[in-house]
Amino acid sequence: MRALGPFWIAILLLPPILALAVLPPFGQRMVVLVGIYALMGLGYQLVFGQLGALNLAQGALFGVGAYAAALAAPAFGWLALPVAIVAAAVPAAIAAGPILRLQSHYFALATLALASIVNLVAVHAEGLTGGANGISGFASGLPRGPVLLVMVWVCLGVGVLAYAKLFGGRCGEQARLVRDAPLVAATLGIDGGRWRLAAFVVGGALAGLSGAFAAALNGVVSPEVTGFPVMVLCLTSVVVGGSRHPMGAVLGAVLAVCLPEMLRDFQGAWLLVYAAATLAVVLWAPGGLAEGIDRLRGAPVLLLPAPAVPERLALAAGPQRLVLDNVAKRFGGVEALGGVSLAVERGEIVGLIGPNGSGKTTLLNVIGGLDRADSGTIALDAARLERLPPHAIARQGLGRSFQSHMLPGDTRSADLARAVATGAAFLLLDEPAAGATDREREQLASLLRRLRDSGRGVVIVDHDVDLLARVCDRLICLDRGKVIAVGRPADVRASPDVRACFLGVEEAAA
Repeated sequence: MRALGPFWIAILLLPPILALAVLPPFGQRMVVLVGIYALMGLGYQLVFGQLGALNLAQGALFGVGAYAAALAAPAFGWLALPVAIVAAAVPAAIAAGPILRLQSHYFALATLALASIVNLVAVHAEGLTGGANGISGFASGLPRGPVLLVMVWVCLGVGVLAYAKLFGGRCGEQARLVRDAPLVAATLGIDGGRWRLAAFVVGGALAGLSGAFAAALNGVVSPEVTGFPVMVLCLTSVVVGGSRHPMGAVLGAVLAVCLPEMLRDFQGAWLLVYAAATLAVVLWAPGGLAEGIDRLRGAPVLLLPAPAVPERLALAAGPQRLVLDNVAKRFGGVEALGGVSLAVERGEIVGLIGPNGSGKTTLLNVIGGLDRADSGTIALDAARLERLPPHAIARQGLGRSFQSHMLPGDTRSADLARAVATGAAFLLLDEPAAGATDREREQLASLLRRLRDSGRGVVIVDHDVDLLARVCDRLICLDRGKVIAVGRPADVRASPDVRACFLGVEEAAA
């Protein structure tokens, strides 16, 4: 993400200052509307931009906030604004449980269903919402005019600065992992579910606040405020402005509010012109208008240093022993693991070898919680792991690297460095030498020895048996999901069973 420097701060301050200083009432109203839509879009960026989930309920939660403010204003006055925030955040939190378990288009459909329910309630619950006629006559208890303008833009300014601060650092990197590599995030102890819940609820709360401001601005609330066009406006403005840039929602809202006014002479064709303008931005600035402006300005990109293993490793702390007892795993009719038992001590390197399909990666996945064992037990000291989610297992003291790089532009060393940086007492390494040069293999061997010297236990899978024989204290050979040999590297390599199944030597098993 790019820095939010003086240029963008000035852009953020310019609309309310101009509105208060020189614009007529209609111009001030337009600026207030821009701020309202930008605030809704900022909340949407949390779920859609940072976590990559297509949430289609943001517009409905905007409507919930508007109705809550309209109903609460006669009794509570300005306090109707926090009431609206809570009114939108609570259903978001309640719905988050089942909805956030869904993936991809199923999540989008579930949020669309939530939006439809809100709209149906707005239309048919006439005793509460006024039905098709809506609610009016409440605005005297809410802020109006210049006061409303200042409140909207102060809230927006605080939100934009907080967003830039939060996602310009480690939180931004964690969000990227949750979005682009959820398995990596989980094995680093990052609870993706909690991230999505927080983003969904906070985004809903901002939608509720912006809806309350809209109610104060318009003085009337009707079912249209919960309709799908509001959601389309929110989505397109965030995409056009920049779904992750701190100022993306602001620029998108400016276009969403001002373009229809500028294109009024086109009458019914203005939507076509708006769509063409939107398409142009998407094609020529795929990261959004704000990102495109930053590129033209040559603004610096906020880059965290690439993960690297430190020269000196701190001594590991935590559990002393990783134990598997009779662990089994089936995929349909295929027995991937057939009663695997093993133990790894701190300060020990154990290599897993075996032919392709022997169950090595499956074993690592089961230990790390990415696959659930059908039977057997897995424990770090007295802590049982076999029913814990991956992020909870990572927090118990178990790190993991992956066979292939799971982040755009990632490297093998970065993936390994992340696992080491967790400080985990035990590390599971899946083919870290795959495709490595001779120099990189020597560096890996040196790192493995340093990990052992720092008191970490390592389970490493690799096809380079010579490398494993040099650095491992023991080798375990798997064949068709079963352990066929355990012992010192020289003894395992000499085993007739191992030579027959893995090393390609035609020798009768003893």
